[in-house]
Amino acid sequence: MASSLPPQAAQPPESMFKFVSELARELSAGRVDLPSFPDAAARVQQVLSDENVSGERIARVVSSDAGLAARILTMANSTLLHRGGGRVTDLRVAITRIGHENIRTAALAYATAQLRRAAQLGHIRAKLDKCWQESVRVAALAHAMAKESRKVRTDEAMLAGLLHNIGKIYILARTSQDQAEAFAHDDEELRSWHPSIGQALIENWNLGDQLAAAVGGQYEIERSHAEPPDLQDLLIVAVNVAHQMASNRTDDGELARLPASTALGLGDSAFVRIMLESQTEIEMLQAALG
Repeated sequence: MASSLPPQAAQPPESMFKFVSELARELSAGRVDLPSFPDAAARVQQVLSDENVSGERIARVVSSDAGLAARILTMANSTLLHRGGGRVTDLRVAITRIGHENIRTAALAYATAQLRRAAQLGHIRAKLDKCWQESVRVAALAHAMAKESRKVRTDEAMLAGLLHNIGKIYILARTSQDQAEAFAHDDEELRSWHPSIGQALIENWNLGDQLAAAVGGQYEIERSHAEPPDLQDLLIVAVNVAHQMASNRTDDGELARLPASTALGLGDSAFVRIMLESQTEIEMLQAALG
């Protein structure tokens, strides 16, 4: 079966290979060094690693950064997540309303926005903006597909979509200006490396094995397994659809033939609906994430 995803990259230059290999070793050793990543956003990931953490404790961490608190409130009142009731102005109520996965999503969206504005990362701002646009597109598609298939939770799907290229962001944020210029000429080199870097980063943040595996295996389009469909299946399809959209071509039949699509129960008609609704989903998600 032909893939709509771009071909694998050629063997990367040795200097770039060494650079990314060093990043991988750092992450394996538990060292995460992401310039301009807000402390509050990092603490949110830490406290949420405790499944029994109280809403009061989450609220204390979130309220330490006014920008992050505002992002949580915006998400709680968004069209995407609002399920009736009045507008929320209390942070603790907002945290209860949207749940842990959406708090992670809001915190990571806020952190990414801070990265994109950081003066020391000005040499890659255009790249980071492009990564953000890709993240939102895949997150919105994943959210819509989760609603359509009812096989994966929508909040988990959206977080996976938002984080699918976090490895790319991490690599870019650690580059010097000369290295960034080298990467600028070939996105395929980033594609070769970013899933494994993203997986290691998610493991360091203790966001869960399922999410880490989904990000690490997002390009395994021939993946087939006997178990029920999972988050990785959904992310594989969402990334594939996003690539087709970015290439200004869609082939519902090809998408429906992916093993992951079959497992999720997504046929031709489902993809037609998802494509029609995707722009609205993207706009709602952009509003939800501020």
